[in-house]
Amino acid sequence: MRTPSMVIEKNDYLKVLENKVVYDKTFRMLELNEDNLWNRFFRSNNIEVEGRAVRFLLTWPKDGPDWKPDLSIHKGNDFKREVNAIPFHLLRLLDTVEYEIINEERFGEALESEAACKDFTKNLLEQTAENIELRLEEKIPALICDDNNFVEWNDTTKQGNLKKIDTDDDFWKDALEILREIYNVSAILKKRSKAFNKGYQKDPDDKSKGYEPMETKIRSYTRMILLIDSSVKNTIELGSSENDEDIFPALNLEARFGKGNVLEDNLPNDYGMILMDERCLQLYKRGGQKGFRHKEEAENGNQWFFLNPVIHGGFITAFNAFGWKKK
Repeated sequence: MRTPSMVIEKNDYLKVLENKVVYDKTFRMLELNEDNLWNRFFRSNNIEVEGRAVRFLLTWPKDGPDWKPDLSIHKGNDFKREVNAIPFHLLRLLDTVEYEIINEERFGEALESEAACKDFTKNLLEQTAENIELRLEEKIPALICDDNNFVEWNDTTKQGNLKKIDTDDDFWKDALEILREIYNVSAILKKRSKAFNKGYQKDPDDKSKGYEPMETKIRSYTRMILLIDSSVKNTIELGSSENDEDIFPALNLEARFGKGNVLEDNLPNDYGMILMDERCLQLYKRGGQKGFRHKEEAENGNQWFFLNPVIHGGFITAFNAFGWKKK
């Protein structure tokens, strides 16, 4: 019930919270957090949404100046597009109901003035955005650090893009050797080749038909992402012997790859580091139909606020990448 001290009508405020704009503002809070490693990978271009399915479309040019685009989706009984586009399914990474609980007194205070209501809304959105970020911090590294995204390195053919190195190998203790690998491989990934990506599925609906490697390259070092495990980063920074003074100029990895392109995390599945085209990771925020839903707990007056964020993501195996992991 509204009390005389309230200047904000409770039901009016709850209707505002239900608005789709509030859903979008919550993700805006996520984007404003400079500590979030994954903000830059949310995309809108080349994303196809069909029902509950979300796909990234890998495209390349058609030959001929006189070619006219035909985007008809049906040709007789067949689905057909007259453009070069290969779909990559983006998994549903996050589909949760996030909720915040506010006691009756605090909620009443929030409705007593416009300033208090504004602060309450800001805190509600920030806390929900933080919950979403915590989920992504777990989901995204696991999405990337998956052997199914790579082809194991072959020492004979010098092809493949995942090196598995014994856990006890001196490589993992040698800062100079780790840096040499990073610098050498990054130079190789700038050259057009089919050797350093798994490619795209020949039939997107039938994995048994295998993959076709894509001839591609990463245009520059600043288009590469170095995802590195904290233990490996520590080895690099601390060095491995008293004779490592000469490697200090190479320690500044951001000088090579660009500010914000060296991402440190605790990588899962025994991965030590991954160099990848920035296009490899594709994230998509599904548009919300509503903002926060609200329920009041009759027994104690607690106010419950619910939001359903939906995020899709995928690792695009047709772009160049190279990983190192322990075995």
